[in-house]
Amino acid sequence: MYLDYWGVEEPPFENVPNKSIFFRSPQHDEAMIRLLYAVEHKKGVAMLTGDVGSGKTTVTRALMSRLTKDRFDFKLISNPALGPLDLIRAILMKFGEDAESDSKTVLLGQLNNRLLQNYEQNISTVLAFDEAHVIVDSGTLDELRMLLNMQSDDQFLITLVLIGQPPLLKTISGLQPLKERIGIKYHLDPLDIQNTMRYILFRLKSAGATRGIFTKEAIYAIFEYSQGIPLRINNICDRSLLIGLMNGTKNVGSKIVSEAIEDLR
Repeated sequence: MYLDYWGVEEPPFENVPNKSIFFRSPQHDEAMIRLLYAVEHKKGVAMLTGDVGSGKTTVTRALMSRLTKDRFDFKLISNPALGPLDLIRAILMKFGEDAESDSKTVLLGQLNNRLLQNYEQNISTVLAFDEAHVIVDSGTLDELRMLLNMQSDDQFLITLVLIGQPPLLKTISGLQPLKERIGIKYHLDPLDIQNTMRYILFRLKSAGATRGIFTKEAIYAIFEYSQGIPLRINNICDRSLLIGLMNGTKNVGSKIVSEAIEDLR
């Protein structure tokens, strides 16, 4: 009923990251270009930071879709809050390798062999860590740095991508050896009002809508509430559409947005 009422083919404001729905705001586009440059040119470590809901995971999944399997072996670890030994095991398991040994030397040897195998097949290895700000063990972060010691004669055998909230910046700043290995970094800022408007229209169009649905006054109210954070925009827009359906309105105005905000609080 929700979809038919608003004339869309799917919910426009779902919060599950979708690589096929990538809004190319100036900052999201720059984040993508920087990460793509880092992995294509084997820059060692790339770091992407941003507030909760700013679109970091969406950028990462869009990046994954750009890297063809015949040239890149891309793996993503979503929960990297592990000790050094468990981290190496988690990496090996992601690559489909045996991780039963209790010896870090043996495990690192296995990982090095896998990286060399990719290198010999002209495949670049990329390992991304989502929610990297939750890594509190300095030994784990140092282990990541040590992975960059796995090199050919002229390049790194692996590119690391660290994705996390702003506390990651403070953590890295206190680890000079790792900080100096970061070749590319970028911080995702919130959308401004113009791009908030473009984002809402983009999501509606991607879902099959043929009209804007939200009034200009409603979009200003959404921006004021969300402060340009895509996750918050999705939440308030989705709730506004539900309330608009229940009220039988044909458009979403600022009054409905206000009701939605109260409903979310």
